[in-house]
Amino acid sequence: MPHPDLTAAPAAVDLDTTLRDACALRGVPADGARLLHHSSNAVFHLPAADIVARLTPGDNVGDRLRATQSITRWLADEHHFPATRPADIEPVETKTATVTFWQYYPQPNPAPDPRSADLARLLRRLHHLNQAPPTTLEAWVPLESLDTALHDTPIKAPLSSEERRWLLDEVNRVRDDCLNLDYHLDRGLIHGDAWAGNLLRGHDDGYLLGDWDWLAWGPREIDLIPTWHAATRYGRGASWSAAFAAEYGYDLSSWHGFASLLHMRDLVQLTGPLRRAATSNRHHHMLRQRFDAIRAGDPTPWTAFQPGASTT
Repeated sequence: MPHPDLTAAPAAVDLDTTLRDACALRGVPADGARLLHHSSNAVFHLPAADIVARLTPGDNVGDRLRATQSITRWLADEHHFPATRPADIEPVETKTATVTFWQYYPQPNPAPDPRSADLARLLRRLHHLNQAPPTTLEAWVPLESLDTALHDTPIKAPLSSEERRWLLDEVNRVRDDCLNLDYHLDRGLIHGDAWAGNLLRGHDDGYLLGDWDWLAWGPREIDLIPTWHAATRYGRGASWSAAFAAEYGYDLSSWHGFASLLHMRDLVQLTGPLRRAATSNRHHHMLRQRFDAIRAGDPTPWTAFQPGASTT
């Protein structure tokens, strides 16, 4: 598995301290912890316990993440839905992050390359659940992750004051646009960040859907747009979105709100680089490439970020 970019020694020390304090509080051994992925979240494998710890930044995310764990456990246990499962360990909230614990799913090397149809199959199943979840879900808020990152004071992103003001205004404009669209698919349980990179191989070699941080109640089109975004921005091409549409049973590109959601997804993709750009050259380059293209209306494909397979 490729190693993540660890150019930022101060950030790594802070992550390590947060992780070890949380593990000590829950009696989980942290010896030999290995960073698997670090973008918006930091994901560690804890080999002594053979589980995963996810560090989600922010000082007000604990309730949302507890609801997420309750619902993913319900999906797996009550509906046999192939979702990654939480470990039976309570989350730990700190001033800067919430640490949640999950089962570990070791991935083959090289990492699997799922098809868009694999993602479509799982989303179709998720979207057709006709039973309300056991925990109340927050309503989907467009660009919540980016808005949170922009207001997170520890972030020192390489954007000028004028660029940051423009981006905040754009977030508000696009949020209003997306909230006022006439969505054609029903509202219901949505994953919130449903792209193929969040598919993992399970113990039976089937695919699991992971990374549930943005689970919400909202329009189902939100789970479809990442596939069309990958086709355009990451060079997957028309066959990628066509295969998804054939499996899911709906062609999102024919809907009048398609361009609005595609632009929204562009902005979503700033979140991870924004959180890491001040301390990682790779994320700095990624943020500048994406931000400059969005502001200029440049449709040129972006460089895909390959941090290695996640495991939750």
